[in-house]
Amino acid sequence: MKVLWLYDIDGTILSTEGAGRASMSQAFELCFGVEKAFSGLSFAGATDLGITGQAFEAAGLPQETERLRVAYLPLLSGRLAQKAPRLCPGIHALLPRTASIGHNALLTGNWRTGARIKLESLDLAGPFEHQGRLLGAFGDDAADRNLLVPIAQAQARAAGLSFDLTVVIGDTPRDVACARAGGALAVAVCTGWSDRETLEASGPDLLVDDLVSGADALLDLVGRS
Repeated sequence: MKVLWLYDIDGTILSTEGAGRASMSQAFELCFGVEKAFSGLSFAGATDLGITGQAFEAAGLPQETERLRVAYLPLLSGRLAQKAPRLCPGIHALLPRTASIGHNALLTGNWRTGARIKLESLDLAGPFEHQGRLLGAFGDDAADRNLLVPIAQAQARAAGLSFDLTVVIGDTPRDVACARAGGALAVAVCTGWSDRETLEASGPDLLVDDLVSGADALLDLVGRS
């Protein structure tokens, strides 16, 4: 059985310790003169397209997404150059294991270029590349995270990759919800935004504390499916 493994980034692969939110807020202020544009908005499991849309609406501004993105990306890169992200436990050991029975890809709310910046800051883009391009679905593709599983699947098939099963690995209830919406298995990991009780209530197929202690259970889940 071949599996398409769709990994979330923030809180699952790595943590930027708030660099993404800070960079987005700074970019919004530089571009539009609005301070703390994302105050009261949750980034947990959100897409960049969705969260910026909420900020534009709250500020009563037209959605000049590309202008904001152009300002945001170098700010993010600069912050991560000063302080690299924290790698979530178990990722380095798990990626070769999942790749051996399928294809590693991404399902993330980050814009594609933002995803690359974050991964390259830890030299982790390679495991998710196919023919030099990051494989998966991104915050550019849809504002609604629940639409991203079929987009990732379509991109994998367009790249000539075959698979029998799709598994979403993430750290928020929104990751679980998007897996359900796309007919995929949902693995929730307690290394990011959400606590165990919140993740358990979202009803994942598997809930693990981290991808060290939970690696074998994750692979066993696929074997039972």
